[in-house]
Amino acid sequence: MTEEQKKSNTEKSKIRARVELIFGFMEMSMNAMYLYSIGFKRTNANVGLMNMTYNMFRKIQLQAI
Repeated sequence: MTEEQKKSNTEKSKIRARVELIFGFMEMSMNAMYLYSIGFKRTNANVGLMNMTYNMFRKIQLQAI
């Protein structure tokens, strides 16, 4: 691997690790692996509510620090 490729992989892995933590939290604590809803608007609403729930949990965690 060239140095440029290594640098690119390092940058991507930092972002990927942070995103995987969020999805892991949603999957394990909110059982959000599958969304069973009919219609695009309902699915969007469900995803929005899950994101808001994650943000509230994250705020509580950060306030405790």
